[in-house]
Amino acid sequence: MSDLKATVNKTTSNTGHTGFHVEGYEKIEYDFTFIDGVFNTENPNLADCYRKWKRCLAVTDQNIYNVYGQQMERYFEHYGLELKVHKTKIGEKAKTIPTFLEIVDSMTEFGIYRKVYPCSLHFRLEDQILTLQTGAGPRRRRGARD
Repeated sequence: MSDLKATVNKTTSNTGHTGFHVEGYEKIEYDFTFIDGVFNTENPNLADCYRKWKRCLAVTDQNIYNVYGQQMERYFEHYGLELKVHKTKIGEKAKTIPTFLEIVDSMTEFGIYRKVYPCSLHFRLEDQILTLQTGAGPRRRRGARD
């Protein structure tokens, strides 16, 4: 959940000019939940996150899709949820503004409004742990070991 706090105060410079001083911070907090077999169709946890919207946009790199793509597609199909997968390039060199804009274009085409829908699932494989990140409004993140 995000909690933005800020203050604005009128100031006067040593030359007598009027201005203002802004001071603020945003506290952000969220939880992680680790779920074994997140794409097991007997496990509704992930589907429950998207049931309200009946659809999901997954943003993943090609390696993760190669490992988990069929499981993801079967899982969302089993629960009657539309799944669109945006596959990105892999590695540090792929973390570019054009890649970011491609993801934003996919979100726009999918019709995501960040304050209404969970923005995306983000799949990242580190030490064989699959991290699924969802967000919008209160941030919820889910992790899974497969």
